[in-house]
Amino acid sequence: MFSHIFIFLVSKGRIFFGVLFLAPLLSQFLKYNKIESILGVPTLIPCLFIGFFWGLYATIKGKWFWF
Repeated sequence: MFSHIFIFLVSKGRIFFGVLFLAPLLSQFLKYNKIESILGVPTLIPCLFIGFFWGLYATIKGKWFWF
């Protein structure tokens, strides 16, 4: 049972990396540059979407960038 959970988490590692590392990093970068909200929403929310979809793209394509 534990091995199945571990295999699943490892296979989705790029999505977790995008959400748990890239999103807060991008959010802090925006706050550092004095951008506190995007369309009235705190910067973390759009950054979570960006991190998730970037990680999903990396999972599907097998690479982080299109080139």
